Amino acid sequence: MEPTDERKGVVLQENNGENILENCTTDDSVEDNKYDKIVFVTKEKVMMLETMAINTASPFKDLFPIREKDLKNIEESMKNNGFNSGLPITLWAGHNTTVVDGHTRLAAAKKLMFARIPVILKEFKDEAEALEYAIEMQTNRRNLSDAELLNCIKELDKRQAVGRPKKNISSDTISEEEQKNGASSKNTAGLLGISQTKVAKCRAILDHASDEIKDAVKAGEVSLNKAYNQTMDARRLEMYKSDSQRRTEMHFEAQKGIPKVAKRFMDRLMEKNPDILFSGAEARILYREICKELMNIINSATVLNEQLHQD
Repeated sequence: MEPTDERKGVVLQENNGENILENCTTDDSVEDNKYDKIVFVTKEKVMMLETMAINTASPFKDLFPIREKDLKNIEESMKNNGFNSGLPITLWAGHNTTVVDGHTRLAAAKKLMFARIPVILKEFKDEAEALEYAIEMQTNRRNLSDAELLNCIKELDKRQAVGRPKKNISSDTISEEEQKNGASSKNTAGLLGISQTKVAKCRAILDHASDEIKDAVKAGEVSLNKAYNQTMDARRLEMYKSDSQRRTEMHFEAQKGIPKVAKRFMDRLMEKNPDILFSGAEARILYREICKELMNIINSATVLNEQLHQD
């Protein structure tokens, strides 16, 4: 029979490949020099794992860029007190020991060349659930920066349906779609601890802002509100230019149609008044006057339309 430890904990293996330990909790301490490596761990129980065996991957490693100040503070704390086993690294169970939460702590441990650190394996039904967990852990610890909020919403929206209802669908379906989008906005706002209005502003920036504005937010040079206002101003200007171009095209199209309209007008005039006879010169003068009057009407309508759009 193999010798066992009195404690219950993660499955650990000594240098001789024998002694087994099961069901360890966060209250148990593990002596670094007693066990050679981890063999198995039960769900969400603390285990000591070789630091170099822990992997990082997108989207989790890119979600919250490591802050140099935080890294230095954690590194200093670890130098003096060791790795706090009450704050283990969270790994996604069954996904190649990928870190979901604890990237800064892992970076500090690697800099200090810790051979093994405490971790837990946590199961998630999919990447979206793992992502929400990672975000929730961060929002519980601190306020997120504007750049982090933008990045979180970007990654969350990749994994859930957002946006306006599709065209050519029934009113019942539209209502259902709108409810889904409203729920998405509400859930995202709740997860991040911000208002639904702020979520909408972030989405507008992600969908419509220039790369320059997005980069400014990421660099901390521009706030979300300022970025949103700049984005909306640019959109309004673009829409005005587009609308103005459309009106100009319509104006020229109307001008091109003047000769046909003038001729049709003269034909009807002569049909209704067969007793009035025009010489060739008189007919040409009348035609030109009709064309001129039609042009004046089109120009006046164009000016009025421009004034209405400017107001």
